[in-house]
Amino acid sequence: MPSQIEFPITDYLFAGAGASATLLLMSMERQGMLKGKNIIIVDPDSKTVNDKTYCFWGENDKWPALQCQHLISRQWDKISVNQQKAESLKPLNYFHLSSIDLYIELQRIIQTYKINRIHSSVISIEKYQSGVLVKTENEDWCSKIVFDSRPPKYLPPQKNEVHLLQSFFGFVIETDLALNDSDCIDLMDFDVEQRGWSQFVYVIPFTNNKLLVELTRFGEAYLTQAEAETLLHQYISRRFGRFKIVETEIGCIPMSSAKIIHHNVPGVVALGGRAGAVKPSTGYAFKNMFEHAELITNCLQKGIQPNDIKRPSRFQFYDRLLLLVLAKQPAQGKPIFKALFKKNKTIYVLFFLEEKTSIIQDLRILLTLPIMPFLKAWKMDIVAKFRHLFMPIFLLFLASSMLILYKSAPNIFYWAEYMFFFIGLFCIGIPHGAVDYLTETGNFHSKINFKFILRYLSKSICYFIFWLLLPKAAFLLFIIYSAWHFGQCDINEWKLRFRSPLKNLSWGVLLLAIILFGHVIETNIILGNLNIPIIKLTDAEGKITSLLFICFAILWGLWERKAVILISCFMLALSIQLPLITSFALYFIGQHSINGWSYLKQKLHTDDLPLFMKAIPFTLGAFILFGVMLYFVQTGLLNEFNKHWQTAFFIFISCISFPHIIAMHKLYKTETN
Repeated sequence: MPSQIEFPITDYLFAGAGASATLLLMSMERQGMLKGKNIIIVDPDSKTVNDKTYCFWGENDKWPALQCQHLISRQWDKISVNQQKAESLKPLNYFHLSSIDLYIELQRIIQTYKINRIHSSVISIEKYQSGVLVKTENEDWCSKIVFDSRPPKYLPPQKNEVHLLQSFFGFVIETDLALNDSDCIDLMDFDVEQRGWSQFVYVIPFTNNKLLVELTRFGEAYLTQAEAETLLHQYISRRFGRFKIVETEIGCIPMSSAKIIHHNVPGVVALGGRAGAVKPSTGYAFKNMFEHAELITNCLQKGIQPNDIKRPSRFQFYDRLLLLVLAKQPAQGKPIFKALFKKNKTIYVLFFLEEKTSIIQDLRILLTLPIMPFLKAWKMDIVAKFRHLFMPIFLLFLASSMLILYKSAPNIFYWAEYMFFFIGLFCIGIPHGAVDYLTETGNFHSKINFKFILRYLSKSICYFIFWLLLPKAAFLLFIIYSAWHFGQCDINEWKLRFRSPLKNLSWGVLLLAIILFGHVIETNIILGNLNIPIIKLTDAEGKITSLLFICFAILWGLWERKAVILISCFMLALSIQLPLITSFALYFIGQHSINGWSYLKQKLHTDDLPLFMKAIPFTLGAFILFGVMLYFVQTGLLNEFNKHWQTAFFIFISCISFPHIIAMHKLYKTETN
């Protein structure tokens, strides 16, 4: 980035010259904010063709109709849905604007205020020392404020989110047959082939024999011109007879419940779809763009950074469910929309679509719709939103059950403890680290490489020798890198805010302290066998210390506003009442290994069974190595560990974890780069 200003700084730069930019310029003009300003508009399109139609509803004497009266080409006070009897909209009207009229208005503003119009594409927008730097294909510009109305980009949809398209193709036609009522629009007519999606036609009459007939599809597949022309010719011929095509209109609007990617650059204000103006379930945007323009103008006058469009959360929920229905059960679109308009007054439906209704009014409308498609979508939504809590809740239940068994039937408990521990180790504890040869390449189909095995074993053997020579240093290093790894895995899985290496290490140290201080007696046995100074606390003092750490972890969870952390804390609180091996297994196998396994499936694009089969060779190898090590310990060939199998297991896990943690750190690092 340049250290000095190399070009003049403009007051306002518009990245995009569409409807949202024009509406904002109109609003700024009404407030006298364009006089004497240095303004640049950057857009590759010359905007000389009538390529879009904008519609909205409202009252004649209120905005936006009042402020856009000179742009409105036609208005209607009656509406029909699915060719039913026309219904009055009063006191509302349905308004139509042509994009060419907006472009003409834009050109008037450009000429009046001598705005610099640049025909180019914006490549990037970034923070600059004295404003915002906008890089274009030809040259760079700096502005105090940038209004970005380029098409939005979305984050990858989550399991309960959908990214559909509202694609449309229409003809402006002249017919031989005069219409009976040109004051009525046909909003949605489903008397057309659905072809596996939700498709309808809307008809906007301009005169008795000139009208726009447009086919619209809600779905994942784009409506092609060839498909649309076939269906439109059939529909128009059947309904209106002979016709002549005057103009064509084609376009596509995103219908997405996924989150929009934002700049987060001071001085950059999103407009239009990038600001969330497009209602996901309908595609209507004009009125939202107008209201947002007014909000931005007011904020600029007060010196406040304008925000994006904020929608009530319940309407986001309604849209998310409807999009799930349209994506997963597309045949349900037609009966849902037909019921919506047939069983409710159209004016109330329009208020609902405009998100101006109360919760009671929402319920009255929603109860008129087919319920089963929405219940199925709601189930998908709940599962997707709370699936990350299923395993922590199960572990909490498992810890509770094992504690009851431990207190009531200790003999049965010890059998259950060892079964849980070794089966868990074989099924996921060891396997989640036994596919590091795949994570090294990032390719699920990679073959086992001899050089990789040699490097992997060399690291483990070196760390084992380190234990024999310097047990105190080896123990300290093991605690540090285990804490780092556990924290990195948990925080990555939980998607905490402001992730950092310090946060990774802090969480890992906290949970290891909870487990080790909560089992002081058993921990001291292992430390004593390794000739490492023990923790000089009684069992009761250790448990109190552990509970204090848990309280701190709960406060952390509350600050992060993450239920999954709170559930994990309660599971750990129960686990310190159980033996150390069970407490460690609940966390290491139940939480850490399963989270790591899920992450590996996602990164390698595979499922459980194929990944487990890939892990089998190294899993079996790890058990064989532990068996050999245990044999040496039990026979006294490794008398450093005093024939204590838990101590031997502690050393073994530290040795095989060392290269695994290095491999996983590299994998996590590739995600953040």
